[in-house]
Amino acid sequence: MQEGIAFESGMRPAPCYRLVLLNVAAGTSVSAAANALEAVTRMLRELASGRVRELEGQPSRQTEASEEHFSGLRSLLGYGRRFFDCDVHEPALTELKRSDFLSYLPGPPAAFPSIPWAREDDSNPGEADIAIQLTGDRESAVSCAAVEIWKLVVDERLPLEVVSSFAGFGRLDGRGWLEFHDGVSNLDSSQRLETLEALADPAWMEGGTYMAFLRLAVDLALWRSLERSAQELIVGRDKLSGIALRSVDREGGRACPVVAPAGGGDPSAVELAEWRDPPQTTDPLLEASHVHRSNQNRASSGAPGGLRIFRQGYDYLNGLGPGGPALGLNFVSFQSDLRALHHALYLPGWLGDANFGGPVDPHEGDPPSPPLLALVAGGLYAVPPTAEPFPGAGLLGR
Repeated sequence: MQEGIAFESGMRPAPCYRLVLLNVAAGTSVSAAANALEAVTRMLRELASGRVRELEGQPSRQTEASEEHFSGLRSLLGYGRRFFDCDVHEPALTELKRSDFLSYLPGPPAAFPSIPWAREDDSNPGEADIAIQLTGDRESAVSCAAVEIWKLVVDERLPLEVVSSFAGFGRLDGRGWLEFHDGVSNLDSSQRLETLEALADPAWMEGGTYMAFLRLAVDLALWRSLERSAQELIVGRDKLSGIALRSVDREGGRACPVVAPAGGGDPSAVELAEWRDPPQTTDPLLEASHVHRSNQNRASSGAPGGLRIFRQGYDYLNGLGPGGPALGLNFVSFQSDLRALHHALYLPGWLGDANFGGPVDPHEGDPPSPPLLALVAGGLYAVPPTAEPFPGAGLLGR
């Protein structure tokens, strides 16, 4: 498995994130494309050890400073649907089979049944031949690494074109813009590899994984207009503790969330995970909440019906002006099969009939199902296992 996926026990996703998307220039030969990807991969590896191209030969003390600056930098390489598109690339970049469900995202008006596009045109800056995920301990490190990619492309006249780049950050308190505890599905570390690891279909993906990148705008003003009790019922958690709701009190004709009291003292990580894991329920309002829609059963991590994914989300802030903040979430997920994400976003009862959470047809006293999310950019990418001279080298005959 490539680096930059925090799936092992004790690991946390790096707090800083940047995605760089590249296209292979039209008419590029397979060997030239392979050489270019090898050059980029080699440069990023050297950067993580403090070797900066323009600063080759700098004093040892400054080399140590560069190494400290880029410490913790991790890069991951993925291939999008466009890489395999013979209508785009002549000659074709690979003769190997494309993965099933590695497809372009639907165009406007809606990317998925309940998630509209934030744009009206057909452009999608999240689709590209190549995706390079950069993660690290410092925002400056991942941003500098992205610029180093651009400099290498320009200086060496590599047959690559920068399409777009997206940044994000993680919070140490485990919350997001909605101020609730984050997490689509609580996967124990022992289950994560089974959830992530792709099968040998096609053969070049054995031991790899699939990445989904969805940059979602969040209507924070709309969310903050809702009362706390409505927010909790829509999410399915207590806002302060993060504990999953156990029932709904409907006395007085108004739905009110009920959460089981936590034990005294400082809970262990295992106890906290159990409290936050949504319980089995027959209450239709709880079933419609976000945490239940995204985790409806306890099927094993490898079972197709479980639709299990491993998510590493990163918030973003584009700007803050008189009209309020422009912000959202980089939804980044890894899964053994893209069908898991596809089905979760299309099936009614999951997220196919609700933009985020809440009942489709609310009864009197129930909270609404607010249209919080819109897709700004997105793409699906195959992430083959680590290989030399670069991941996926076999696609290009290396």
